[in-house]
Amino acid sequence: MRIALAIFLAAFNFVARGQRIAYLHDSLFVNSLYVDAQTNKSTLDSLLNSKAKTRTSKDDDTINPATGKKVIRTTLFYYDLGLFFRKYDYDTTKLSVGIKLYRDSDPKEDRRKELTEIFKGQLYIADNYINDKRTIEQLRQLKNCSVTTSTVSLGSYSYPLGWDIVYEQNIIRLSFDKKTSGLTDVFIHHNFKDR
Repeated sequence: MRIALAIFLAAFNFVARGQRIAYLHDSLFVNSLYVDAQTNKSTLDSLLNSKAKTRTSKDDDTINPATGKKVIRTTLFYYDLGLFFRKYDYDTTKLSVGIKLYRDSDPKEDRRKELTEIFKGQLYIADNYINDKRTIEQLRQLKNCSVTTSTVSLGSYSYPLGWDIVYEQNIIRLSFDKKTSGLTDVFIHHNFKDR
């Protein structure tokens, strides 16, 4: 009986620590449970078996069309898990999720980012396992998705500004290491239809 209980507790501890984030058919799932902008902090804390730190800030780039004031963002940081969830006061259907998959090779750049710990769980987008994808070429092989780039042109030179995965009309932004060009962060912007 003790052996069976020890095996059960070990298995539960493993499952409790491993997180799974899946974005499938315009829906976000955390550990197989549906999550949206209406999901509260205590539910997320329970799902992730961690306590979030809440930070409220104003978005300097976005104006709330109803009030004419800067948009207020509320972010739940799960620093120990390499995750954050962000909600916006101007549209209660919009939710952003930030996931740090890998460290940046430049320690200064790594410290500047909002998340410093890496996500130790599994990330899926459209049933594609993302954790093992590091390059643009690997990401271009994703099924049911496309990868686009935003560029700026100066004279005859074009420089990429950023990369996105397009899936179900939502924006999934990608952040890459400037030295190695390897993927570091994924930002899912749920219900952000316009670019």
